[in-house]
Amino acid sequence: MKKTVPLFIGIAFGCFAVAEFYIPHHHVGALSNEFRQWAAILAASAFILGGVNILQVTWPQIRRREPDWRYKVVLLVSAAIMLLVGLPWHKLGSPAKTPTVERAATADAELAARGKAAITVVVDDDVTFMIAGKSAAGTGRPVVTEVDPGEVEVKLSRRVAGYRPLTAKVTVAAGERATVHGDPPMIWGRDGRVFVWIYDHIFSPANATMFALLAFFVASAAFRAFRARNVEAALLLAAAIFMMLGRAPLGRAISDVLPDVAQWLLDVPSNGGRRAIMMGAAIGAIATGLRVILGIERSHLGSDS
Repeated sequence: MKKTVPLFIGIAFGCFAVAEFYIPHHHVGALSNEFRQWAAILAASAFILGGVNILQVTWPQIRRREPDWRYKVVLLVSAAIMLLVGLPWHKLGSPAKTPTVERAATADAELAARGKAAITVVVDDDVTFMIAGKSAAGTGRPVVTEVDPGEVEVKLSRRVAGYRPLTAKVTVAAGERATVHGDPPMIWGRDGRVFVWIYDHIFSPANATMFALLAFFVASAAFRAFRARNVEAALLLAAAIFMMLGRAPLGRAISDVLPDVAQWLLDVPSNGGRRAIMMGAAIGAIATGLRVILGIERSHLGSDS
């Protein structure tokens, strides 16, 4: 029963996934979208299970002080920090903020004679604002903008990501002066300031460092592998030499033909081999899908039989 029910569910959904391409009915499309939403929920649940699995695997190693247990501590602490800063804490009990609008007690006769109104924006120098579709940068001092009478939209934003913009619609009459104050608040979550800062200043440099080190490992492996022991290895070595010379400024200095040869290697032999691999992978995916739909493939149920 534990394997029969999952096998039946897999067959049913697999058959539906194939049949929806041949049944152009709006109910089938709506049902397909509903199934995709279920799949997204299941994928999100898989992330939760993955986090629990990491905790179950790494915590006993830390407790037993196994080799490299300090790196496991860094892993758990980093995961906990990213989990906390990734939650939208700013939505918990905090009302939405709007800019503060102050109006002058008396009208400006000179502005009224010209049929204009004035809006003064007072923000920090790291805040940009937009009035009636025209953007400007804050200077730390009051910035006066003349506008036409009526409803005018004022939007305040910070120069860096992770802050919520503030928007207010100010209705002004001819000759009226209004002053707008505002400080865009910091937000939390995936687009929050802390999350973005950690990604930009910690994860991204560490990721670049790993790829930079990978280049030396690739060069070392290439030095050991590119040895002309046979015809295939000699072709691989020659293609690598032409590619490196064609992509480096030194190759163009040697001959203008080398960049063209490198581009031909990418467009013809390399592209042809890549397409062949993709076609083989597609055929393999189709075969695997048919085996699952027909109930032949059962390894995903915990059994090879």
